[in-house]
This record gives sequence, structure tokens and C-alpha cells, in this order.
Amino acid sequence: MLSWLKQSLIVWLIKIVQRYGPRRVTVLGRSYEVSKDVFNPSYYYTSAFMAKHIRLSPDDVVLDMGTGSGIQAITAAQTASKVIAVDINPEAVRYARLNVEKSEAQDRVTVCAGDLFSPLKPGERFSVILFTPPYLQGRPRTDFDRALYDKDKELLKRFFNEAAGYLSPCGYVQMLYSSIASPEEALYLARHYGWEHSIIARGKTLTEEFFIYKLTVK
Repeated sequence: MLSWLKQSLIVWLIKIVQRYGPRRVTVLGRSYEVSKDVFNPSYYYTSAFMAKHIRLSPDDVVLDMGTGSGIQAITAAQTASKVIAVDINPEAVRYARLNVEKSEAQDRVTVCAGDLFSPLKPGERFSVILFTPPYLQGRPRTDFDRALYDKDKELLKRFFNEAAGYLSPCGYVQMLYSSIASPEEALYLARHYGWEHSIIARGKTLTEEFFIYKLTVK
């Protein structure tokens, strides 16, 4: 019951920010354009928290799964040789491309529209996959809702089932998850699909605790 109340409060706050929040925001010193139909990072902990903990080398090829406004992809492009950013929300794809151009990162970042790994070419491999999955319990009804809801962790199951096929040898997934969404269940699913994990970082807000996991294939 407590978890449900927390989730309801969080959804209410998110909808308020999406409706009335600024359309130009700054994250870690960089400016981004956002839309009411794309997750607005200005008042939330997760975007900056994830970006702060991206550690890459110039040889890395990175996949930013669920790129939103492109923050993680653009952050990764400051170091990595190549970044592919994917989102299922057409509005997110449009704004991510706009922000990539504003950041002059278009020579290293390609933004694609599609559902999980569907827009990727056969045989594409990545040394790092960045992923902040939707984690609230519910069925999405709009494109924006896809950034919030993952009923019964169906999307997470698909990701764990498919992601290993897109990793380079010694590659890993960097995934952010929340305490209000039963992270122990998410990790159980990860193990079921052949992954093991370690914790890169953890951080707290008033409503929840966040974990950044490093996931590798067993």
C-alpha cells in the first residue's frame, strides 16, 4: 500500500512538471530543449545522477536505450567514439536530435526511433548499454507514459532477454532503478536471464532511493 501511495504521488508530481515545467533546462552545465511529451529532467534526480556516473574510454561504442531528450547520449559522446540513442517516443527522438545538434555531437551520436533493439542493425555490438527503464506499475496509454510504466516488468524482461546479443566481449549494461519498484525483483529477473550485477552508485531523495547497477553476462 505504501509503495502504491508513493508511486501515485510521484506520477502526480511528474504530470505537474510535464505540464508547467520549463522547456529549456540545464543538466550538468549543458542546456537541453524539452517538450511536455518528453520526460523533463529539470526537477528529477535520475538524469543527472546517471550522467555523473558514466565512465567511458575513447574506444567505447555506447547504446543509450530510452534516450529521452538525449542527456545520457550527449554525455557519453564527450568521451566515447560512437553513440547510438534509441527511443520509442517520436517526440523524444525529435528533441534528442535537436539537442544533439545543439551540442554539436552529431558526428558521434545517431538517434533512432524504435522499440528496444528493433532499430539496430544485425551484428551491432556495444561496449556499454545505458538504460534507465520505466519502473512504475501500470499500463502506458500515451507515448509519454512509456517513460513511466512497465506493467509486471514486461519491458525489463524483454531487455534482459535480448541485451546480451548486443554486447561486445567484456561489455556491460549500466542500469538505474528505484527502491519503489522492487529492485530485488528486477535483480531476480536479471539473474534468471543470465546476468550478474554489482552496484556502481546509490543515491536518495525524499521519496525513493536509486541504484545504478553494472550488469554483466555470467
